[in-house]
Amino acid sequence: MLDPDDRILWIGGEWDEFALANGGSGAGSNRVLATPLARHVTGETTRAALARMIAAVRDAGAPLRIDYRCDSPRLLRRVQLTIQPMKDDRVLMVHDLRDARAFEVALPPWHADETAAARKCSFCGAVHLPDAGWNFAEDLGADHPAGVAYVICPGCAAQIDEGVASLRQRRAPSTPMTGGFGPGAG
Repeated sequence: MLDPDDRILWIGGEWDEFALANGGSGAGSNRVLATPLARHVTGETTRAALARMIAAVRDAGAPLRIDYRCDSPRLLRRVQLTIQPMKDDRVLMVHDLRDARAFEVALPPWHADETAAARKCSFCGAVHLPDAGWNFAEDLGADHPAGVAYVICPGCAAQIDEGVASLRQRRAPSTPMTGGFGPGAG
């Protein structure tokens, strides 16, 4: 749950267990509570998109649901994010794991590097390599780069734009916001 200034007020579920199991010992609930959400989101375009989605939910007083991936080197994980308005300008963000499966071939570990030539979409997990375009991480296999700059691919950017526009215009999205998307969309 976020306060009106987008500081983290509450964390539920198995947050700490997930953080520890995925190398996020510095992201335990005691370290993130009362801190700005943006401090924990990698990539300027990702922070901006998340802020736009949260603002649209607050302004419209209606929820937004969108899929994203939260992969590890061994697991492909599909998650549905629901941003739900609450009273007093707070919002609840629910991350619902929809699917998890092992990659056929484990990917090499990667880390965020704002100066990296390779870019990784924060929503669908696709990777853009210079002169190779966008490819899903599982299609790269062992060629997945070690350092990636987190961005949003064009397909996911279009989905986010549509989600925000549909909320602000109080209409149903013209394309599904859940069920998967990525570099082939848009």
